[in-house]
Amino acid sequence: MFIKSVKANSVVVLLIGFLVTSCANTSVKDSWMEEGHSKSYKHPMIIGISDSQQTRRLYENHMVDELKKKKINAIASYTLISSKQKIDRDTVIAAIKGTEIDAVLVSYLISDEEVTVQRDSPLNTGYSSNVENSMVSDTLISVRGRSSDGEVVTLKNDLYDVKTKSLVWSVQTKSVAPESIDQVITEVTTLLIKKLFDDELLK
Repeated sequence: MFIKSVKANSVVVLLIGFLVTSCANTSVKDSWMEEGHSKSYKHPMIIGISDSQQTRRLYENHMVDELKKKKINAIASYTLISSKQKIDRDTVIAAIKGTEIDAVLVSYLISDEEVTVQRDSPLNTGYSSNVENSMVSDTLISVRGRSSDGEVVTLKNDLYDVKTKSLVWSVQTKSVAPESIDQVITEVTTLLIKKLFDDELLK
C-alpha cells in the first residue's frame, strides 16, 4: 500500500514544512499539448481524484491557493461536486454549467512501483468515452501519510477545454521516494503551475 496513515494533527505541520522546499524529488516525466493550440484560461476547475476526501481537498485547495497568487481564479471541484458523486463526464459537465469555468484540470494516479496500476482519465478525451470502468476510486493517493523507500509515484494531469470538451494538454509527473502525500502535492502543484504558464495555457 502506497501511503501509511498518520495522525490528522500532523498534516498541517507536514504541509507547512514542504511548502518551503524545492521540487527535489518530483519531475516532469512526459508532456503533450494539442498541436496549434493557442488559447489561454483564467477560470479552471481543479480536480484531484482520490479515495480520501481529505487528500482531495488538500490537493485542490493548495492548487487553487497557489493559482490565486498568479491572478488565476481557479475553483476546487469539491465545492461543486460532492463526495457522494462519482467524478465522470456527465457529473463535470453538470457541475460547470452556468459558471465561468473555462477549463478542467484533473490529476490522478497512473502508476506506483509498489502497487502497479494503470488508469485512464475519468473524463477521457472529448468527455465522450465510456468511463464506467475507469476505477476512479483507486486513484491519486488513496491513503494519507508516509511512503516507502524507493517508491516511484506517477501522476497524470490532464487539462480539458470546456467549450470544445477536448483534451488540450497533458503532463505526467514522477515523484521518487516521496516522504508523504503532502510532499507529492506541493511539488506536483509547483511543477504544474510553472508548466502551464510556460506553455501559455495560463496567463
